[in-house]
Amino acid sequence: MQLTDPVLPWLAGLLAAGVFVSVVLGWPRWRKRWARQVGRGVSVLLINALVIGMSFLLLNNTYVFYSSWSDVFGTSPLQQATAHGGSAGEILQKVPGPTLARVTGKRDFTLPDPGKRMQSYEVNDVASSTRMNVLVYLPAGYRSRSSRRYPVIVGLHGFPAVPHSFAKINFLHTADRLTREHQLAPTIFVIPQINNPTNLDTECVNGPAGAPQTDTWLSSELPRWVVAHFHVQTGRLSWATLGYSFGGWCAAELTMRHPSIFSAALVFEGYFELDFGRTYRPITGAARRPYDLVTMAGNNPPPVAVWVFGSRQDGLSAPTTTGFVQRAKPPLVVSATIVPTGGHRSAVYSPYTAGALSWLARTIPGFHA
Repeated sequence: MQLTDPVLPWLAGLLAAGVFVSVVLGWPRWRKRWARQVGRGVSVLLINALVIGMSFLLLNNTYVFYSSWSDVFGTSPLQQATAHGGSAGEILQKVPGPTLARVTGKRDFTLPDPGKRMQSYEVNDVASSTRMNVLVYLPAGYRSRSSRRYPVIVGLHGFPAVPHSFAKINFLHTADRLTREHQLAPTIFVIPQINNPTNLDTECVNGPAGAPQTDTWLSSELPRWVVAHFHVQTGRLSWATLGYSFGGWCAAELTMRHPSIFSAALVFEGYFELDFGRTYRPITGAARRPYDLVTMAGNNPPPVAVWVFGSRQDGLSAPTTTGFVQRAKPPLVVSATIVPTGGHRSAVYSPYTAGALSWLARTIPGFHA
C-alpha cells in the first residue's frame, strides 16, 4: 500500500477506535492484575500512536511532505539536470521598464545592530498601509561607511511562514561557505515578510482596493528601500530572487514579470501558476492570465535566468514545473534539476542549495566571485 493511499488514514482511525473500545470494555480480561495493567498501558500507548499516525497521514496526503515509503526512510533519489531556453549571453540585453539606478530621496546606511550580520527592520508597506518585518543578512566585512557595492538576493519564505523560517534553512550558511571558497560574490540577503496577516495566502499579487498590494511591495517598495539603506549594486544583473514552495512561486513571478529589476530566480519546489487558497481569491478570470508563467515561458519569455528544483512526486509543484521547463524559449534561460522521488519539504531540496547558488554565480555577472 502506498504512503499517500487515501485508505491508510481511515485504516489507522478504525484501528484506533477498535483499541479504544477494547480499553473501555476491559478486553482482554486477563486474570492477573499486573497483566491487566500492562495490557491497558500498552493499549493506551497504541491508541496514541495510531491517532498520531492518522494525523500525520492526513497532513501528508494534503501537503505531500513525504511521497513514498522510501522517501520516509531517506532513500536518496538520482537527479536529472537539464538546460532549456536560451543562452546565458541573452540575459545581458537591456530590458525596458523601471530600474533602481535613479532611486532618489534620503539615504541612511546606519545599522540598528552594528556589528551583527543579521539585521531586523519594520518597514512601511505604503501600498498596503501596513508594516512588514524584513531581515537583512549582511556579508562578512560589511560596513556602514564603505564604497563597496554588493549584489542582492531577495529571499522568499513559504506559506504559512515568516522571514525567520527562511533563515532556518541552509541558504545563508551555504552562501557563506561558497563566498569563503570564492565561488560566489559577497552578497546581501534581503528576507521580507510576504503576507500580512501571515495566514493570508496572497500569492504575491496585488489585490483589489483595500487588499494587500504584495506585488508592489516586493517589486518596487522593498527594492527602493534596500537601495536607500544599504550599499548595493542597482543594476538588474546584480539582483536575484530565491524562494521555496510558495516563496518559489513568488521568486519566479517577480523575476519573470519584473525583469528590469531582477535578472534571475532560484526556485525550490515552487510552482508556475497561481494557487490561491479557498478563502482569498483577489483576482479571477482574465486577470489571472498575466500570472500564467507556463504560457509566458513559451509565448513571451523575458531575458532572465531561472534555476528550478523539483520532484516528480511533489503534487504541488510537479505539474506546472514540468510545463514551465518544457515550454521555455529564448531569451529565457532555464536550468532544471529534477529528482524522481521526494516530498514537499526542505530535506528534499536543501542538498541542492550549493549547486543553485554556484549556478547563479556562473550565470549572472553581478554574482561572479
